[in-house]
Amino acid sequence: MTTTAGSNQLLAFIKFLRGKDVPVSPADTLDAVHAAGLLGYDDRTVLRDGLAAVLAKSTFEESTYREAFDLFFAPQQLDTQTLESGNGEQPASTSENGADQDKTTTANDSAQSLEELLQNPTAQEDPTLAGLMNSALMNALQSGDESTLAMAIEAAAETAKVDEIRLFTQRGQFTRRLLDALGETALRDAAIEFEKSQPRAFEEIQRLRENLRYRARDRVERAYLVHAAGDTEDFLDDALSEVRLANISPHQMARMRKLMDRMARKLASRHGRRRQRKRRGQLNVPMTLRASVATDGIPFNTHWRQVQRKRPQIMAICDVSGSVAAYAKFLLMFLYALQDVLPRTRSFAFSSSLGEVTDWFSEFPVEEAVSRVNRVYGGATDYARAFTDFNELALQDINRATTVIILGDARNNNSDPRLDLLAEIKAKCQRLIWLNPEPRLAWGTGDSAMLKVTQHCHIATECNNLKQLERIIDTLLSAMHGN
Repeated sequence: MTTTAGSNQLLAFIKFLRGKDVPVSPADTLDAVHAAGLLGYDDRTVLRDGLAAVLAKSTFEESTYREAFDLFFAPQQLDTQTLESGNGEQPASTSENGADQDKTTTANDSAQSLEELLQNPTAQEDPTLAGLMNSALMNALQSGDESTLAMAIEAAAETAKVDEIRLFTQRGQFTRRLLDALGETALRDAAIEFEKSQPRAFEEIQRLRENLRYRARDRVERAYLVHAAGDTEDFLDDALSEVRLANISPHQMARMRKLMDRMARKLASRHGRRRQRKRRGQLNVPMTLRASVATDGIPFNTHWRQVQRKRPQIMAICDVSGSVAAYAKFLLMFLYALQDVLPRTRSFAFSSSLGEVTDWFSEFPVEEAVSRVNRVYGGATDYARAFTDFNELALQDINRATTVIILGDARNNNSDPRLDLLAEIKAKCQRLIWLNPEPRLAWGTGDSAMLKVTQHCHIATECNNLKQLERIIDTLLSAMHGN
């Protein structure tokens, strides 16, 4: 492999790695190119281990890297026995030598048979059939010339722009493009001509067409793995992030957890590395002068009036009644995935009576804790009782560094929700955020008290999918860090 070709393939591999969620920076890319230049591209094992030292920075990344390397750089070997059989079945040979001999004999017999049929005067009168034997593609297929076929397929792939594939559903479209660029149309026309007049020739043409289609599909699938797999994953994740959380099915939970972890890592990276500027307060002149007595009145050491800052905290109050239980589950899972950058979070759950469930999230895995919350506190909604219980449990712990997040639809079965208690919470906290999974058009309809609730909140917003939840938490973290 030439240096230029190897570098191009290495860059394609790095793009493939990024699609597998392995972060590779521009600096890492330059290091990888330099390492590959030193190691060379001849020894696959040496190249794999050398690039691993540059591109894989954790145990998870190393495992993913090795799987991706083996997949991307796997030797592309065609099963010629399968291709020659035409129907995907192995020839009935019991030894490798026998299989090779049978394959060669079958190919030679087929070539002779087809050539003899094409020498038929009737066939020679047809320009389509007469030119078929002069086709380089036909000759390569009949003779089994792998190098010529490979070069033809690569040239046709460039013409058909196969590397632009981005979706799994585009495989058929790009396969057809590739076949057209290869000139498969001539084989198809020949098969139509021979179907009724020359059954034996028709069978041979069909076998060659199947051979060519197999190779074309293989080339398109390799292009998909390299260029589109990551884009498809991003497309699926983006679509899932906009699905209403109540509609997430059990078989989508694994992808959903992975997506939430990725969002949490992104937010942690964005907000966790910011330097906190130290607020020294005002100069304490008396203390500075007293300390300067020992240095003949020269204030070598200054003293400042310290500003005592209260530690920020979050209190999450979640309605876990049937209508919004799914949303509460994802809110709690997301908040606890961000504990590295979020301040201490206290969690409360209610349908009618309210209780604190913070300790459950330290004792059990998040999903098990959420399941326990739903079992214990599920039921009919009663906001008046919930606000009463919360004010008795935690109102005295709220200060000007507290953010209160309430998740609920504000539907109280036409009862008084006691919004005066909500006003007390707002008066004591730094910000009160109400997340409602219902669309804004539904606020205030039926037994919804949401329009009145908004008057007692700093922020009241619709939140029913993961993308909205990420945006809200991002805004919250920015506010906490003073940005």
